Formats: sequence, structure tokens, C-alpha cells
Amino acid sequence: MEETYIQYGVSSDLAQKLKLLGIPKTTFEKTSNKNLREKYFLPDDEIILVKELIKRQPIREDIIEKLLENSNYTCCICKGTKGKSYIIHHIEEYSTSQNNEYHNLAVLCPDDHDIAHKKGKSLTLKLTENQINNAKYKWEEEVKRRNIEKASKNGNIFEVDFINIPRILELCIELFDKIPNTRYTEQLLSLGLITIDGGINETKLSEVNENPTTPLIFFAPHGAAILKAHYYEIFQKVLMHLNFIDLDLLLNRNSIKSGIVGEYCYYVGGPYSSKLPNPITKDCELMRFYFKRKPFIVEWLVDPKYFSSSSAKHRTNHRNVYMIYGKIRNVNIEIRDDKQHIIIDIRPYCFGLPELRKHRVPDIAYRDKYDDIFDENDIDSI
Repeated sequence: MEETYIQYGVSSDLAQKLKLLGIPKTTFEKTSNKNLREKYFLPDDEIILVKELIKRQPIREDIIEKLLENSNYTCCICKGTKGKSYIIHHIEEYSTSQNNEYHNLAVLCPDDHDIAHKKGKSLTLKLTENQINNAKYKWEEEVKRRNIEKASKNGNIFEVDFINIPRILELCIELFDKIPNTRYTEQLLSLGLITIDGGINETKLSEVNENPTTPLIFFAPHGAAILKAHYYEIFQKVLMHLNFIDLDLLLNRNSIKSGIVGEYCYYVGGPYSSKLPNPITKDCELMRFYFKRKPFIVEWLVDPKYFSSSSAKHRTNHRNVYMIYGKIRNVNIEIRDDKQHIIIDIRPYCFGLPELRKHRVPDIAYRDKYDDIFDENDIDSI
């Protein structure tokens, strides 16, 4: 019932009130104003408003759902500082456009909705269509960033492709002085796939591996899924105790000058990679994941034997969107292709396919942006 009223542009608090009074939309439109006043004690201004709104064509449910989720059910102008109630606002007035499409809708609080319709107490208070459009875009991007940040702290990866087991175990010793148990520890110990100190039992994996030429492969046919789940659950415990920062927030002049070596970070995007060794053995060379964003080159050196599945191997042939966790080991200025670059060397802990992805600005936009921040003199002075 409440959702139905919201589809017609009724504010969330008034829709909630009508729901509590038990007045469906069909009942409201058939009931006289007098009965609505006397039976439900509704004031005239609310009766007139709702009667007028429910004459409109309703906004499609899927559009409402997308709009509210993308704005976190929050006004794009005040960001919720004026209250939790919201109204689905037509950027170009409905009376003019009859346009219920996503691009013509924004989530506003009642106060800012009044201002948008020039009903503010001061005649100087108003919101133009361009202002609302810009605020909507910026707020939706901020909501997306916040949701990804929240997801990163929970380790919301739906398909784990790589787990740097030795490095994660090192972190556990630093943080907890031991390797935490998981739901799988007892079973893995009984199978002999892990050792008492928490590491992979290389001897056992060599025994169960069907290919004797590759003696240590993490995605061994027996226990691969449970091993992946076990070590990723350990890493999620690590995430609860360390502050991993969005790498995008660190790629700027101020951060570089203040120092980012030693920072734990995550990145959501599609890095390029060097070719995967074939076959993978315990002595194979590291492969390079990287992306370029003027003036930066960000690199992760990945040990192929800690890919968690054969499908994870195959995904390296394509430019997939990953969530990558790591620790910044070094920052250097190097000449590559006759140009100076700031090289960010990151030790990877884990990566996989994220549940949430960022909308990436085209490279040329980054070049234009950083041309104003870093020039050749800036790089020399860092």
C-alpha cells in the first residue's frame, strides 16, 4: 500500500500515515473529502494533495526501486540532513512533461521538494532543473562509492580468484599471534590438506594432484573449493581489524607527498595482466597485474600458484573487473616509454569478482583532470 502511494509521488511519511490508517489508494480515490476528514481525521491539505497526485500515471515499480536504491532512500540535495522522509520529484514538472522515466526523477526531502517548486519561505530559495540533475548524479556516485567501501570491509566478493596464502597467514600472526579457525578448519585438518600451523600441506596436495608435473597447484582436484572458502574466511577476519582504503582516494599529489607506503588499500576496476605461465608450477615466475592513470602506473605482482580455480586462471585472458586487496610496498618515480611515471608497487593479498562495481570515467577524463594537478615539475618535486 505504501509503495503504491509513493509511485504516484506521495511523500514517504504521508504514504506511511495512509498505510497505518488502512486506506488503500482505490479507497482514497472513491471516498469523499468529507468522509476522509471525518472518518480518518485527515486535514484538507493532505486530502487535496493526494487526490491530485493519484490522478497521475504511476511511476513503474522497477524505476522507483532503482531510483531509491541508487540514492540510498535519501534526498540528493541535503543528503538526509533535513530528515529521512522523501518524495519522488519530477525534475521537469509532471504537468508539463508527463515524464515518469528515470532521468526525469530525483529523490528529494519534503523541504527541498518545496524549494524545487519555489515554495520556500524566502523568494531567493529555489532549485533549478540543472542543479537537481547535477546533485542527483553526484549523490548517486557518492552512494555507490560508500556502498563499495562498505562491501570492501565485508569482503563481498562472489567469486574469489586469488588468495596469497603465505601473506595472509603473516598478517594473522601480526594481528592475532595465531591463525584463526574457520568453519572448515577441522575438516581440512582431518583431510590433511592443511598443517597444524594453518598452512597448505604441500605434500598432501602433491599426492592428490592428478598431474605430477605440477606438484603444487592450489586448485587441486580434491578440496579446492573448501580450501578457498577456508582461507577467504580467514582473510575476512583480517578485514575486520585493518583499515583498507579505496586506492582511488590515494592517487593524488597530496597523498603521495604525505606518504602512502604501508597503507592497506583496495581497488575495484579492470586491470591488465601479463600472460599466465603454462604450466603453473611452484617455481613459476610472478605475473603482473597493472593499470595506468596519468601520471601513475599501479602494479600488483601475483604468484600464479595461488589462483584458486582453473576458471580463475582462464579469466586472466580477459580484462575482468576485480576487487583487489593489497598493501602498498613502494612508490618510485621511473622513466618508462620515455616518460616519467609514479610507480605504485602493491603486494596483493586477495582478489576476485566483486558484487558491486564502480562506474569508471574514461581515461581521457583522468588525463584532463591530472594535467591540472601534476605536470612534469610536480613529478620531479615529489
